Amino acid sequence: MTNNEITVNDYSSTRLSRARLTLKVDGPYFPMVKFQKLLESFSIILTEIDQEISDTGEVGVEWAITEVQQGSIIMTAEANILDEQVETERPQRIINVFRDSLEELIKEKPQRPLYLNNKALYNVKKFSELIDPNDFADIEFSTENWRFYVTKNIAANVDEITQNFYSIYGSIEGQLVSINIANRQKMGIRSLTDNKIIKCFFPEELFEQAREALGKRVYVFGLIRQYLHGEKINIQVQEMKVFPEKYAASSLSNIINSIRG
Repeated sequence: MTNNEITVNDYSSTRLSRARLTLKVDGPYFPMVKFQKLLESFSIILTEIDQEISDTGEVGVEWAITEVQQGSIIMTAEANILDEQVETERPQRIINVFRDSLEELIKEKPQRPLYLNNKALYNVKKFSELIDPNDFADIEFSTENWRFYVTKNIAANVDEITQNFYSIYGSIEGQLVSINIANRQKMGIRSLTDNKIIKCFFPEELFEQAREALGKRVYVFGLIRQYLHGEKINIQVQEMKVFPEKYAASSLSNIINSIRG
């Protein structure tokens, strides 16, 4: 370890994986408020990716600052698996999604990055907006074999991607895999069509029905928010039907008729 390097040893080595991401900021001046915004966006993006790739929609990885270098602002975050049930490859998958998403967003005509929801995209946009030759002249992310410099055009590309959506009434069928009542009640349904977990916001009166249906196959109807020519984002649930096991193969029309009475 050099005199310009600080290693943090507060975390048990058994909890830390080898998945690491380094953030570097170069420039003539480092306002604390801007650095706080940068770290907050960095943390939010990693957390959102973690939830998107999780089978349950729950956070399974925590990121700890394990190394700080002086001079330019250089900080390394290392993944910390929170539960033994979380797959060991999850931290590296998060890094891979983070890397591939940033690379996609600097293209001339980028596609929406897989597993990057709107909240994560808005925080990637903040990286771009923080660049200023008078203070944060360069923002860089890196791993052992990858290096990426944030560019100003990311903000415009994010705006283009996030505006391409519409709302329509429709239905989603799949397995109810998670329920979360923090801030706003929502459940996660693994779609039968693309195996992706879709966020479903539900009213108070459906809570008990949703709780009892956890792990079961369900059908929900409501207002779907969907990307233009792309995947569903979420649904404001108005009605829900739980499939009895003996009727698991029921046709969609029968289910709709059952819900409508």
